[in-house]
Amino acid sequence: MSNKLKTLSASQLENLIGKAIGNYIGEDCNCEVSNLDTPNIDTEADIAIEDKRSMHFEVDISYLDE
Repeated sequence: MSNKLKTLSASQLENLIGKAIGNYIGEDCNCEVSNLDTPNIDTEADIAIEDKRSMHFEVDISYLDE
């Protein structure tokens, strides 16, 4: 489980977030991820020290209100 967050691309995040919010609001929505910043958690030594995994990004969500 060490670097699973690092394997998520911006398009994968857009798809996951867009589907979840679309299901919640009952509308198709578009999601755009920008400023994706994945922390440097490459080494096993770093992983052993810190169990918390995090990433930062901005999300723009839009949908047509019909």
